[in-house]
Amino acid sequence: MDHYAGWRRGCRNLTDVQRELADRLTVRAEMLRAEAGRDGEALSIRDAIALAAVQPGLAAPTGI
Repeated sequence: MDHYAGWRRGCRNLTDVQRELADRLTVRAEMLRAEAGRDGEALSIRDAIALAAVQPGLAAPTGI
């Protein structure tokens, strides 16, 4: 976890659960940007975060 994450604007108002979810979203967005970069496509951080936010909802439910 980023040592300075709590110092960023807006982060100091997050609960522990919200901060953990934001951290997960950030990691997913960074992986998406890195993957897009390998394919020669550019992905903005804004687009990567939007995609990372909806991606879990796009996955097919398991155990049905």
